[in-house]
Amino acid sequence: MSGRLTRTSKRLKSSVRKRAPVLLIALVFAAGAYALAGLLLGGEDEPWDPASVRVRVLAPGTFTAAHPYAPYYVVPDHKLAGPSKLSPAATAKFVTAPESALEKGATAASPHVVRIELRGQDDKPVTIEAIRVKLAGNRRPLKGWFIASPGCGVERTVRVANVNLDVPRKRTRELGIEIGRTDRKIVEIQATTRRRRAAWVAELTVSGEGRTRATITVDDSGQPFRVTSPTASRGFAPVYGATGITGFDRRRGWDDGVDTGC
Repeated sequence: MSGRLTRTSKRLKSSVRKRAPVLLIALVFAAGAYALAGLLLGGEDEPWDPASVRVRVLAPGTFTAAHPYAPYYVVPDHKLAGPSKLSPAATAKFVTAPESALEKGATAASPHVVRIELRGQDDKPVTIEAIRVKLAGNRRPLKGWFIASPGCGVERTVRVANVNLDVPRKRTRELGIEIGRTDRKIVEIQATTRRRRAAWVAELTVSGEGRTRATITVDDSGQPFRVTSPTASRGFAPVYGATGITGFDRRRGWDDGVDTGC
C-alpha cells in the first residue's frame, strides 16, 4: 500500500510541474482582463456615490411668500360654514396668520406655496438640475370658502419654480443651481391648478463631478402635499375698521380665482 501511494504522489507532482506554466499564463491573463475592465469601467472597487443635497421643507408661516396673495386656504363647509362663524380672535388670526386655517381642516388653495431649503454636503459642488412635480392623487376641487388679502407688489429674493399641475409638460422646471458644502439656497415652489384637488410630490434631479445623477423626493413629512383649486369655493376679503378687522366682505368675482385688482 505504501509503495502504491508513493507512485501516485509522484505522478501528481509530475502532472503539477507540467501544468504549472499553463496555470501561470492563465492567471496572468485573468489579472490583466480584470485590470482592463477596471480601467474601462472607472474601477468597480470604487463606485461613484450618488450626488446628494440636504433638503428641508420650511413650515407654513415661517416665511413671506413671493406671491401677491398666496398662501391662503380653503376651509370645507362641513368643518366651518363660513367666516362669520369665526371667533373674534380667530378672525384676526385668519388674516395675519393664514396657516391657522389648517387647524380648521383647511387645504392650501392654488397656487400652493412650498418653500424648500437646500444645503450642500459634499466637498465638491453639486448641481440641482431641475425640479419635477408628480401627481399622487386627483379629485374634484374642494367645496368651501377662503379668505384672501391680495397685494400689488412682490419682492422676489428667492428662486421661484412655477409648476402647473393641470399641464404635464409644465410640471418640470429647469433650475441649474450649484451648491457647495457651505452654501444655503432657497427655492419656492408655486404649484397651480384650476381643475382639481391634487396630492403631489416634487423630485429634484441632482448631479455633480465624480457623482452619479440622483433623484431626491420632496414631500410633506412622508406624505404628499395637498392643494385645491378655489373655483368651487366662496371668496371673502377682510374688512378693516378702527379697531382692526371687523368682518369679511363676500367677493363673488373671486370664485373663479382671486383678482389682485392691480
